[in-house]
Amino acid sequence: MADRASWFPDQLSGGERQRVAIARAVVGDRRLLLADEPSGALDSVNADEVMRLLHEACTRGVAAVVVTHDARLAAWADRVVVLRDGRVSGQTTRPPGPESLLTPGEIR
Repeated sequence: MADRASWFPDQLSGGERQRVAIARAVVGDRRLLLADEPSGALDSVNADEVMRLLHEACTRGVAAVVVTHDARLAAWADRVVVLRDGRVSGQTTRPPGPESLLTPGEIR
């Protein structure tokens, strides 16, 4: 995107605008990130990169709520809440990893 830094938003494609919006969302000091279909206008390679960026933000302590219809991208989540007709119809959580066996304060 660096080669398009001087371009106006209406000169960018939908996917390029979406990548700029994602970049702006993950930069800075924040505690919560809301993402509604962050990969909607992106190809699979860029969608994976977006999810990697969101995951990295979460490892830095940012809480993220991501809305997606793509089950492959939802697999990145620690918790998935399934909505059907506006109601919660199911949810999953990631099984605890081996670090859950450590007492608090031992993780480095």
